[in-house]
Amino acid sequence: MAHIIVTGNEKGGTGKSTTAMHLATALVRQGHRVGAIDLDLRQRSFGRYVENRLAHVAAHALDLPSPRYLPLPPIDPATLAPGEQSEDRQLAAVLDTLTPESDFIVIDCPGAHTHLSRMAHALADTLVTPLNDSFVDFDLLARIDPTSGEVLGPSIYSEMGRQARQGRARGVETD
Repeated sequence: MAHIIVTGNEKGGTGKSTTAMHLATALVRQGHRVGAIDLDLRQRSFGRYVENRLAHVAAHALDLPSPRYLPLPPIDPATLAPGEQSEDRQLAAVLDTLTPESDFIVIDCPGAHTHLSRMAHALADTLVTPLNDSFVDFDLLARIDPTSGEVLGPSIYSEMGRQARQGRARGVETD
């Protein structure tokens, strides 16, 4: 069974895609079989990182280990069961392909609260949440009192992650 590493944070610009690429390339350079999935369907930073690396390797005939990247496939809405979301089928299709051939699967999430992001967090064996050194980023992990620096409680993102983990433990998705 592949070990799933998810880079997630609901704020953009924290380094999720860069961290995902560093993790994926470090693992593949260590000899591991690594699958790569980018769930940021709009920007596709991680997917483009991998595609650009593969194009550079091919153009220069380099022997440079790279993860296997698969984009989410298109799904014909007519094939969906009642109540089934296309994103569920898309992610399942990629995981079905990558899991048997991968030691690790690195999944990069968008900087937003999306259905795909919640699914990835529930699947995570390891969750990596990059942060910048700012109260804006720290506030995504916990609500912080700006004067005292005291933790007031969990953030919305932390709660989403907790709910995803609880759902995984119960064997159900939380939405």
